[in-house]
Amino acid sequence: MADTKPRASRPRRVKRAASSALAPVRGSIRTKGVVTIPQDIRHQVDLNEGDEVIFTVEDGKVVLTPAAVVPRDQTWFWTPDWQAKETEAEADIATSRVTRHETDEEFLASLDAD
Repeated sequence: MADTKPRASRPRRVKRAASSALAPVRGSIRTKGVVTIPQDIRHQVDLNEGDEVIFTVEDGKVVLTPAAVVPRDQTWFWTPDWQAKETEAEADIATSRVTRHETDEEFLASLDAD
């Protein structure tokens, strides 16, 4: 005979603002170092099965940070040297330390002038 009791519906996932803090949750380390990240925490930082994470130790605490996967042909952009240049360029733009050229010819002439 089939079960005629209505099934309880799963609670709907509520997306929380990134700044909303959750109460600390206790967990344990299982065989092979496996730790389950509580569902509320996974939802808050949008972690899903298969996502890569980075573990660091800061002030004696283990910190887990979601990792972005960067295609190998784009890794140059994320080098410290290139990021320093990006920061410098952003500062130049923010302080209007830029030159605008009306035509391609003006732009090319400015390169030759240096």
